[in-house]
Amino acid sequence: MASKPQSQAPKERINITYRPATNAKEQKELPFRMAVMGDFTMRPDETPLEERKMLRVDKDNFNDVMKSQKLGLTVNVKNQITGKEGDEIGVKLNFATLKDFEPEQIARQVPELNQLLETREALNALKAPLSNKRDFAKKIQEIVTDEATRAKLMQALMGGGEGGQA
Repeated sequence: MASKPQSQAPKERINITYRPATNAKEQKELPFRMAVMGDFTMRPDETPLEERKMLRVDKDNFNDVMKSQKLGLTVNVKNQITGKEGDEIGVKLNFATLKDFEPEQIARQVPELNQLLETREALNALKAPLSNKRDFAKKIQEIVTDEATRAKLMQALMGGGEGGQA
């Protein structure tokens, strides 16, 4: 039994192929179109269903449509940072683009997590000069040999001066 060759739609769209009811030998191919109805904003809308406008969504305007809908979510989540039992964080997330669903972008919207990300970035920035050992050793030598700089550093380390405790 020989199988019929299947038509392949381009990656960017789906086509539906059918044989008309008139018993025509040729098949018709139409682009697949879909209407989706749902409560994606999670906000009440008093507009009657018949009067609501359809939004055309495609790959070129997806982010614009998301932004216009003002999508967001407000939840309380367990605070994993402090580790205290029953401790929760109020989280308000906004989604204007698909990129906003990425883990780092979500973390940037939560102040407690954003602070941890900024600390990580600061540590990475501090680590970069350490990779150049010669320059780092030279800078350390300058600090140790210069009496004023060494005194400032000691004062800062003891928590009493510039760059000390915040």
